[in-house]
Amino acid sequence: MLLAVGFVPSLVSLSALKSRALRRGVWFRVGPAARALIDAAILYLRRGGRLKSPTLLEALRKAAEEVLRLAAPIRVLAKAVGYAVARRLGIEVDEERAIALGIQWLNTPKRWKAATP
Repeated sequence: MLLAVGFVPSLVSLSALKSRALRRGVWFRVGPAARALIDAAILYLRRGGRLKSPTLLEALRKAAEEVLRLAAPIRVLAKAVGYAVARRLGIEVDEERAIALGIQWLNTPKRWKAATP
């Protein structure tokens, strides 16, 4: 959702991702498997390795997605969710209404989300 389609896990991008997560204080809220995968990939790339496996690249993309989801400002996340909800409901919204709709959806408890059509 937050990553561009052409994300290539490189030493620079993974190091920047980790430092951003550490700065924002979300690194330790990321799942331990994702943290370990990113750390192992950084160490492997520092020693001159190359990532070629499509499965490994996809796993790194998912781990980076998890980190970015936690590190992204709430406004960006709310806007993305708001546009998705508006598209699902078939209504047109501007940026402010999308943010408001996204915040409403994010603040709705899970048991109520399951009950809504």
